[in-house]
Amino acid sequence: MPTWDKILEEASIYHPQALLDEYVEHMHNVTGNTVICYMSAFTLVKQPKIPPEFFSIIDQDIQGFMTCSYRVSKECLDLIIHSPGGDYEATKRIINYIRETYRRIRVFVPHMAMSGATMIACAADEIYMGPYSSLGPTDPQVLINGRYIPVEAAISEFNRAFEEVRKDPKTAVIWVNRLKQVPIGLIQSLEAMRKNSFEYLVDLLRKYNCKGKVADTEEIAKKLSTYTEHSSHGRGITLKEAQEMGLNVRDLRENDKLEDAVLSVYHAATVFFQNTSSTKIIANHEKRRYIMTPPMPMRKN
Repeated sequence: MPTWDKILEEASIYHPQALLDEYVEHMHNVTGNTVICYMSAFTLVKQPKIPPEFFSIIDQDIQGFMTCSYRVSKECLDLIIHSPGGDYEATKRIINYIRETYRRIRVFVPHMAMSGATMIACAADEIYMGPYSSLGPTDPQVLINGRYIPVEAAISEFNRAFEEVRKDPKTAVIWVNRLKQVPIGLIQSLEAMRKNSFEYLVDLLRKYNCKGKVADTEEIAKKLSTYTEHSSHGRGITLKEAQEMGLNVRDLRENDKLEDAVLSVYHAATVFFQNTSSTKIIANHEKRRYIMTPPMPMRKN
């Protein structure tokens, strides 16, 4: 695997997009499978401040998967993913598409696959991680006032408000200001979303990642989907923790060539984001790609 400084050196010679194409193709040459990288720049600092939907899983992303699945082998998909998660329903639609399209799926996590990205990983037959990799709680998120908020955190906040006002009505003034931006009916919708997402995760584990294993899929789903279980929505679940949960996770370090190929794609994608204004890319080994680039802010006269 080229070191980070080597990839930076190569990026000074080749266009960052061409460099990423080269390493995605190399991954295909190593595995012989269809390769798609689904990468977000969410761990990089981008200026000016960019809305979270440009980094997160959204409905438009399925166009990228459709583009990258055109006229390629449908036998096995090797999906390299680095994402913060995002819209719950969009995540479900992407999972449905790739599971209906490919007979077998392997998901590789070179750094972070959080929230909905972890749910995508749970829809894979195998997950590959290293000591540098993290999964995250799968409790769904909702976009409130420009921020993705874990559903369970929003429900807990509302329940806390109800309890504190019940004990001391004087606190109502404080809570009214904090909760006045919550739309009517939202909490009921969030409770339904929490229930449905848990049941969906159990179903994914039974059908795919834990299929044929002697594992309590409901218990695994509880550990994955509980916000309080992990202290915060952003807390990582390590390779060891994922294996101890009972997920079908393999250690990337068991295969040096495979590990090198996966990490090279990740490093090349990072260099691509650092040298462009793009925030997300979905690309395959045949150089087909879908790139998300936020619109440039209007200049003031």
